[in-house]
Amino acid sequence: MKIESLFFFFALFSSYFLHAQELVEKKIFNSPYGKDPRQIMDVFLPKDRDQNTPFVILIHGGAWTTASKENVREFQDSLFNHGICVVSINHRYASETIHYNELLSDVDLAYRYCASRSSDWKTRSTGFVMAGVSSGGHLALLYAYTSKNKIKAIVEFSAPTTFVDSSVIKYTERIGLKPVIEKIMGIPYSDDRPLDSAYFLISPTQQIKKIPTLIIHGQEDDVVQFVHAQTLADSLLSNGAIHKLVPIPNAGHDINKEKNDRDKIYGEAVAWIKKYGK
Repeated sequence: MKIESLFFFFALFSSYFLHAQELVEKKIFNSPYGKDPRQIMDVFLPKDRDQNTPFVILIHGGAWTTASKENVREFQDSLFNHGICVVSINHRYASETIHYNELLSDVDLAYRYCASRSSDWKTRSTGFVMAGVSSGGHLALLYAYTSKNKIKAIVEFSAPTTFVDSSVIKYTERIGLKPVIEKIMGIPYSDDRPLDSAYFLISPTQQIKKIPTLIIHGQEDDVVQFVHAQTLADSLLSNGAIHKLVPIPNAGHDINKEKNDRDKIYGEAVAWIKKYGK
């Protein structure tokens, strides 16, 4: 009888201890997910999480060649404060030798790392949400639409979505971004020859998958023009995919500059993630 009581007490204590562990919030900074110095992430896990809690993989902007995860810290904080698990990742920069396939490989490595940590972190192992800003939004879209891994939802801010229109390439040339586009492609653009297939492969509008996609874009964006958002929305509509386009009036590429805009876009993102990311 005493042994049975002792066993019951031990089981009860173990259950309580494990439950208490699950309720502890966790923040891990600069956690490596690969061998390259750029392959690090900040991990924010709320205290009330379980395997059904939405989990976001967030990718910073910076034209694929600059910036870091710290640039999207405010959005990461907002998701965390709303009880959403979120990791913010760095990736290798595009260069003469590193192109979109390598960057997508980094995103996949981060995905698999998060999945492998599910037991330790008390989080889900599949069904993540991809999110990103500008070039990070492009990578989030492209990874979600082309990966075999199950992605539940996408949130993108100010992302370039199409490179198959020559007017888009010519506009990037006018604002000095054509060399960056050629770096991410790995192939130079020329008016004198047919568009290389890489320009189709790297365009999310050409890779649509029926994943609920939230598109948030400033209507006065002079870096990534609003036509990118509208073209993506049109492509999703024609493919019967769940989506929502949220235009931000009078906002440029930095759509979270004004507090009112910031509150709106973060609110839209949280609602989308909680609806489709479970």
